[in-house]
Amino acid sequence: MCWLMVVLARFIKAVILLYRLRSSLWLQFKPHHIAAGAAYLAAKFLNFDLAFYQNIWREFETTPAILQDVSQQLMELFQ
Repeated sequence: MCWLMVVLARFIKAVILLYRLRSSLWLQFKPHHIAAGAAYLAAKFLNFDLAFYQNIWREFETTPAILQDVSQQLMELFQ
């Protein structure tokens, strides 16, 4: 799981740099919150079973509410 987080973190940094000016997401949330939202969406779209990792949001030092909000805004950004 640790290597996956490293890869996702690097990908997320690139995405944030590319879309920073298109969204105020980076002003609303801390970088690790955005990373958690992006990791959640990546796992969701890759059909990764998160049932075993029910408290994965704790790894990113965030809350389920923030995770849901960030994920929703990321989805809106990429639609």
